[in-house]
Amino acid sequence: MVTICIPPALRHEAEAVKAENPPVHPAWQKVEQRGCHYSLRTSSIEDLEEIADWAYSWLMEPACPIDKTKRQAFQNVITRAGRWVHLQKVGSCHYHAMGWKHKQR
Repeated sequence: MVTICIPPALRHEAEAVKAENPPVHPAWQKVEQRGCHYSLRTSSIEDLEEIADWAYSWLMEPACPIDKTKRQAFQNVITRAGRWVHLQKVGSCHYHAMGWKHKQR
């Protein structure tokens, strides 16, 4: 099981995706609020790919201007997902998870 923390700076963006109906991806149904952070706890490589892809899409094609704090927060989400899976860029603004970096316990 892997836990990825979504920083408080991205709260509104994460809430917006989580609230979409039907869900954009099953990963967002697994996102829970813990204090001021949101976290994704999963054992699915597709869920980690979705979170990294979401963050990278925001960096490359933001829906609105993002400040330095949010930019760093999105980069942190990609880094955190990248600790567990091999991420490969696809096109100009997407990621694909190619495999696990570590064996799952």
